[in-house]
Amino acid sequence: MDFSEKTLFKNISQLPETLSLSIQSAEPIGKIHSTKSGQITIEVDGVFLHSRHDPDLESKRFANELPFDGEKRIYLLLGAGLGYILNHLLEKENIFVIWFETSLALLKISLQLFDVSNHLETGKLQIVADFENEDMIMEAFRGKGAYPITLVPHRGSFSWKPEEYGKLRYIAEQHFHKKDVNLATLTRFEKIWAKNLSFNLYDCIQMQPIHKLFGIAKGIKILVAGAGPSLYESIDDIKKYRDSFLFIAVDTALPVLQHFDIHPDLVYSVDPQALNSQYLESYDGPAILVFDPTSTYLSLRLELGPKKGFFTSSPFPLIRIIEDLGEQKIGEVLFGGSVSTNAASLASLMEADKVYLVGQDLSFTKGWAHSKGAILEERLNFLESRKFRREMHNYKQLFALTQKTVEGINGETYITNEKMLIFKKWFESQAKDHRWVNLTKFGAEIRGIPNESFAAAFQSSNPQSVLHVRNMVQNLVKDGSPYVNPSLLSSELLNIVQSLNEYLLPVKRGLQVSRMIYRQIQLNQIEPNRFQKDIKEMNEIDELVSSKKGLSEMLSLGIQRVILSITEGYDEKLNPDERANPQLGIAKKSVLLYEGLYESIHSTRKHLKKTLLRIQNERD
Repeated sequence: MDFSEKTLFKNISQLPETLSLSIQSAEPIGKIHSTKSGQITIEVDGVFLHSRHDPDLESKRFANELPFDGEKRIYLLLGAGLGYILNHLLEKENIFVIWFETSLALLKISLQLFDVSNHLETGKLQIVADFENEDMIMEAFRGKGAYPITLVPHRGSFSWKPEEYGKLRYIAEQHFHKKDVNLATLTRFEKIWAKNLSFNLYDCIQMQPIHKLFGIAKGIKILVAGAGPSLYESIDDIKKYRDSFLFIAVDTALPVLQHFDIHPDLVYSVDPQALNSQYLESYDGPAILVFDPTSTYLSLRLELGPKKGFFTSSPFPLIRIIEDLGEQKIGEVLFGGSVSTNAASLASLMEADKVYLVGQDLSFTKGWAHSKGAILEERLNFLESRKFRREMHNYKQLFALTQKTVEGINGETYITNEKMLIFKKWFESQAKDHRWVNLTKFGAEIRGIPNESFAAAFQSSNPQSVLHVRNMVQNLVKDGSPYVNPSLLSSELLNIVQSLNEYLLPVKRGLQVSRMIYRQIQLNQIEPNRFQKDIKEMNEIDELVSSKKGLSEMLSLGIQRVILSITEGYDEKLNPDERANPQLGIAKKSVLLYEGLYESIHSTRKHLKKTLLRIQNERD
């Protein structure tokens, strides 16, 4: 068994450039030993990672013990030493191997010994070594979302560095939980997002693009308030130092602050649910609204509430309707999954000297889900009865997702859940690139973000500079002209509605033909001439739909779940027969796609027509 530089370069040529370079420059570790079978093993820090007799036979036996039923499956290797197990796994049909490895040196040796370049090229083998980059992990699993996964820990690696390789198991589990939470969010909100975005177009063009705030806060400090349970504990400090910072609050924190006569400069709203508008409905102070276009449209139609101020861009294609009409860019705010992550991102884009976080518990501090007052206390006053208590409302929030534990700021242990851990991970992953400081008194520790007291944070400040920036922000809203002329938006919406009317015809026909093809396969009654004719027509319709890229992207927001079922392999919409018969499964996915497009055309057209009617009524 020889070390081959040719084999190494053949393998790493199929890897991403950054990983390839890292492997090439890896320093050697351990001591190589010859075994009785003529192969090699490696000893690192006194630990042999493979058998000293026959490491290949050892790996073969272990591979044969792993579950294998001929169906598509992922083996997730948590370390693999020198990689003896690879070929024994990769030779199996329908098997995909994802190798998590912390040691670049071991990867280098393995890729010198074994030529797996074909498997790397086809994607049958994926190697992940950068666990700070979530995109790399997601890419490794892309298109394999429905396959069962078998975790394969490498005994030798775990004996060598149990904590390091044990962390790989945690990272894998976190990825699976995050995927489940994200899919649940997508399923719940995809149609609400599409509706809100359509209804908010007219209101957004009358606001200011968020990019006008970028860079405006140089030389001052910004405080970002979340609605965590400990926000209540920081009220006195916020009031005491209020003139020392520009203040951004999430919408869920606004009732708490208003109760104590504290007014933020900016209030950030992201949540698409109608209920969220109730956090804003009774507010009559000077705060200015920062609005995500997918937030509930009701928030922009309140009699009271924060002043309509700034709107952000959106990753969803519908926003291009106004972005393409505008003379300037809207501006993107990094999205981390919650309104608090967005607010912190905005503060950094405003280029404050430092950004301070408060009420960012990321845990159920003292058994509460939110700060007192942030759970719509007045609404609960009306709803509360003998059978429905506010304590029960809080209890349901605490147990909506599986509970987890997390280390706290003061060394205590707090209860949290998977969703908040995703937000915690986001803050930690962004910490090195931002000057964030945590003033939250209780709750989860956010690694990489130092903790301070209010007194230390604001002992030196410049209230005049803060006031100057505050006035600049207010003047942007007061003096700003509409982002887009309403008549331009009206014309554009008319054109889009007309295009959707025309697009409906081939989509409707595609739905009919896809159902006919599905039915023939399902009943096993395929008439060759008719089937070929249907397939030919289906291909022509597919090509026509593919050519309407702009319209299809616009409609995609309302059918994300269908798209994922096709592109990522999630097949919960397929019955057992459709899963067992690949042809029937493909035909069903075609039906699902055209059903989704057909429904999305109808709903999008209806929403845009309502927006168009509203523009025309207000102009008349």
